[in-house]
Parts: sequence; C-alpha cells; structure tokens
Amino acid sequence: MPWRDRPSPYRTWISEIMLQQTTVAFVIPYFERFIKKFPDLRSLAGAKEEEVLALWAGLGYYSRARNLLLAAQKIVRQYRGVFPNDFDSLISLPGIGRYTAGAILSIAFQKPYPVLDGNVSRVFSRLTAQNKTPEEFWRMAEDLLDHERPGDWNQALMELGATVCAPENPKCGSCPISFTCAAFKTKTQNLFPAPKIRKNAVKLNWNFLWIERDGKALLWKRGEKEKLLKGHWGLPEIGRVKAQVGSLLKSASHTITHHQIHVRVYQGSLKEEVTYPMKWAPKVELPKFLVSSLWKKCLPKAN
Repeated sequence: MPWRDRPSPYRTWISEIMLQQTTVAFVIPYFERFIKKFPDLRSLAGAKEEEVLALWAGLGYYSRARNLLLAAQKIVRQYRGVFPNDFDSLISLPGIGRYTAGAILSIAFQKPYPVLDGNVSRVFSRLTAQNKTPEEFWRMAEDLLDHERPGDWNQALMELGATVCAPENPKCGSCPISFTCAAFKTKTQNLFPAPKIRKNAVKLNWNFLWIERDGKALLWKRGEKEKLLKGHWGLPEIGRVKAQVGSLLKSASHTITHHQIHVRVYQGSLKEEVTYPMKWAPKVELPKFLVSSLWKKCLPKAN
C-alpha cells in the first residue's frame, strides 16, 4: 500500500479519507495520482476545488474531496501549515471524525488512540459472537489497543478484517486469532455481525439539457441545498434555464447512495442569455467540471 511508504500525517489522512466506503485496490491509483498532484498540505490548500474534484472523479461521495480542501486550508490558516497532533484539533477539521482522528494519531504520531471501522467491528463481533453497540466496540478497541505500537496494531486489526475476516466466507483457517474466536468455535461466523436492514432505493427522474455553441457546452452549478451532487457542475436541469426543449439525445440509469436515478438528456436551445450559476465550458474541458461518473453515462456520445 503506497501510503505505508514514508508514512506522514498528510499521507495517512489522504488515504484514510479515500478508503471510506471504498476498497484498497480501487483507492491505490487514486492515491498515487492525488499525491503526485498535491504532494503536501500546502499544495493541496492552494488548489482550486475543480482540480481536487477532477482527481476524485469516480471515487464518489464528493463531499470528502471538498472537506479535504477545506481542512487543508484551515490547517494552513489556523495551524501555520503544521498538521495538528491532538484529538480535539483533528476532529475540529472538516471531514475528520473519531475514526479518522484515531487513525492519524496512531499511525502517523504513534499516539495510543483506537480505531473502529466496519472491518474492525466485524472482527470484534465474531470474536465475541455478539452484536454490540458501536460504543461498546469502541470501548473494546480501547481495551485491546497496544500502547507501544498503536499504529501497527490498528493497521493489523483493520487488515485482518479486510483480508481474512471477510463479510462472506471468512478465511478462518488463516486467522491468527481463530483459537479464541467465539463465532469460530460455535461455527456461527456468518451470523455475525447481524446483517444490516437495507433501505429501499429512492427512485428519481432527472431531465437535463444539452446546449452548445461555438464549441462550448452550457453548465449549471448545483446549489448547496440540492439533495445529491450539491455544489457540482452539471448540465442544466430543465426548468433551471429558459430554453427550448428538443429531441431526446441520451438516457441512462445511475445509482448514488440508495437513490436510483433515471437520467434523460434533451437537445436544448437558449431563449435568453444566462448568468452565474451558469457558465460556458469548452467541450474539451468538460472532464474538469463534470466529475461524477453519472455524466460519463449520459453525455451525448458525439460530444
């Protein structure tokens, strides 16, 4: 894992944010591209939001990328560019909670703070053959923590859950702690942790316009109150701009956090000139602005 080479608070932070809701194999190339573009805190703090989002394209949960930028700017402004090494300061930063703070403090600063993510919770649930509350598992993480090597301990525990104590078909024969695992002894590994109740997907219909002139496409910046993709540049939704709606160009389906979205893109022509939050962007530069994978599915092929 590249973030384990030359570990630092910055590299640990970037990797932990990227790894939320995402697998290690998927994250590695994103991490390498991100660090190449923004090798340190100050380079990230000086970046434009569009640059950060463009490098994040495909990882999803784009608020994570925005929070990275906001946190970097705050560290430069409030801590003179020095990464804080105390818990209260860390959790005051955008996008950093109890888990991420614990990971940074233990891995980068070798401070005795526990971590608890989904992988660790699964290990603890099977180890005890119990479905406990998160707070109970946090106390367990604190009790078991190796205070001499907290970073190594936490990473080993997370990796145990990710690679051996897998959600389905755990590799109990390769597990170094199976001899003390209550679920293994009772052959109830697949009963722990209890399966989460899945939410029914919310179905949405989105209708957009493709409007172009002089080699440029019209984009609309979604407001911060939008339910999904808030603050993103996208194609203008029908009704957001005065335009003539023409023929259907493209349709596609996309899923974002329990939302099934059916997208239709129609040819459009303006009835009046537009101002911010609209902008004309050269078609060759659209990947810089349209970062969600939704757009890759629904942009007209010819463009």
